[in-house]
Amino acid sequence: MPTITLDKKDLLELVGKKLSDEKLKDRISMLGTDLEHINGNEIVVEVFPDRPDMLSAEGFARALSSFVGVKKGLRKYNVKKSGLNVKVDKKVDKVRPEMVCAVVKNIKLNNVAVQSLMQVQEKIHMTFGRNRKKLSIGVYDLDMIKFPLTYTTKAKGFKFVPLEMNQEMSLREILDKHPKGVDYKQLLEGFSEYPIWIDSKKQVLSMPPIINSEKTKVTGKTKNLFIDVTGLDLRACEQALNIIITGLADRGGEIYSVNVGGKSYLDLKARKFKIDLNYVNRILGLELKDIKTLLVKMGYDYSNGFVSVPCYRVDVLGEIDIVEDIAIAYGYENFEETLSDFGCIASENEFEKFREKVCDILVGFGFLETNTYNLAKKDDQTKKMNVKVGLVEIENALNEEYNVLRAWMIPSLLDVLKSNKHYEVPQKIFEAGTVFTPKEKVRLGLLFTPANYTEVRQILDSLLSALGLEGKVKAVEHDSFIPGRVGRVSIKGKNVAYIGELSPLVLSKFELENPVSCFELNLSELFGLI
Repeated sequence: MPTITLDKKDLLELVGKKLSDEKLKDRISMLGTDLEHINGNEIVVEVFPDRPDMLSAEGFARALSSFVGVKKGLRKYNVKKSGLNVKVDKKVDKVRPEMVCAVVKNIKLNNVAVQSLMQVQEKIHMTFGRNRKKLSIGVYDLDMIKFPLTYTTKAKGFKFVPLEMNQEMSLREILDKHPKGVDYKQLLEGFSEYPIWIDSKKQVLSMPPIINSEKTKVTGKTKNLFIDVTGLDLRACEQALNIIITGLADRGGEIYSVNVGGKSYLDLKARKFKIDLNYVNRILGLELKDIKTLLVKMGYDYSNGFVSVPCYRVDVLGEIDIVEDIAIAYGYENFEETLSDFGCIASENEFEKFREKVCDILVGFGFLETNTYNLAKKDDQTKKMNVKVGLVEIENALNEEYNVLRAWMIPSLLDVLKSNKHYEVPQKIFEAGTVFTPKEKVRLGLLFTPANYTEVRQILDSLLSALGLEGKVKAVEHDSFIPGRVGRVSIKGKNVAYIGELSPLVLSKFELENPVSCFELNLSELFGLI
């Protein structure tokens, strides 16, 4: 979990109340975070990944202030119109298509505030932004920029002075030589042009998601800020912008919207969720009569059975998330400890013992076990694999990356290879996970690259032999595989797997260059046969 370092003096000023170290230790620990230490003026706290709003000093202070009763209830933010315009070039659609932005004016940034701003950027990049792949944040000195701005792409030879450098570098040189370029160049590999922010004076602001320009950097003297978030998921970009902007507003900044291609950003309105008091009491084992007092303690508002959730609380997806905060506000220390009267003798599930044995065998073969999500992207499961598969779709999915329940494992593993192709080969991975067809089953997906059919067939034969089984392979056709190099595996007359070399067309859609051989084995069926 990410840790943040807070300046105690700055934190207490933002909270609006002086608190002793003992009080801080007690309240921080009961807020749902893990206090590592308070050492002089330094506070180090471990924050759960689902609370990116608490990764900044401002966001943490806002939650703590409400929790200790200083500034309780829903925070409201006023957004003014800046009259500033941003153009988005269609060329970015193929590289890094989503972009949102806003302006904050009259902000007082001392060295502590600048450090806090830099910290929350990096923490959001690592967690919510998935190491800048999903989104990245840029913060600039507004007074150094001439509007209108353009978000576009430039060829590899285009030059500007990157942050912490004193001379121009080409975009390709930045990726190869600049420390940030070296760390994140895999995010832009395969593109002929790279994203660039540029103003009306042809001055570069940044090269998302890699590095900002030296000429527009933020210092302790900066009074006005321009903030952008670019990425692959529009909703996530909007949420990250809300977190950054509201934090700066809590530090005294004035928020201004920016017109982006005819659309005005940003939206800081609260969301409303209906909550049932009986449900709350049943989950928590309490007999609460009034939950408004507890909700305002956690920064919410409550009226007529509806909870108003602030825009920066991206972790609140449903009623149960609000119940968790009610429990925190009630105080974990106030719950009575009771012993259950239920008694039983526990034993490990036989199928799980079987699955663990299979995984241990593959680890012994030199394969690395991965763990991906049951939720997947529809196009990954179908279009990219050249097949039509019946999928269980998610109603009102929050983003396109997770809009269906996966029907097979291989696409999820291909996405793992895509994200790790900057590492050396060979790469040998597998996962035993749940698929939904729509009935839940457990399948084993295994990928080997670079490898041919014979090599992956040897792995499958060795696995079955270790389990005391013998499989038969029949040549079949499958649009995800190379014709003539794909087979259907059966054991005791029952089909249990597909095996083969993936089609170059499939590999190109996942931006993979090396040949990939694989198999997908139905462990649920296999266990039944055994």
